[in-house]
Amino acid sequence: MSVNMEDLKIAFELLGFGWGGVFVVLFIIYLASKLLTKLFPIKK
Repeated sequence: MSVNMEDLKIAFELLGFGWGGVFVVLFIIYLASKLLTKLFPIKK
């Protein structure tokens, strides 16, 4: 089985962009939830 190194490099770049996108979206959701808790605090 032969592996083309250029294809492998492209595959890892796509993998990095995919995982990077996942963590960016999670971070945006985290920031939005923090902002909403600041704007609308829990009333006791």
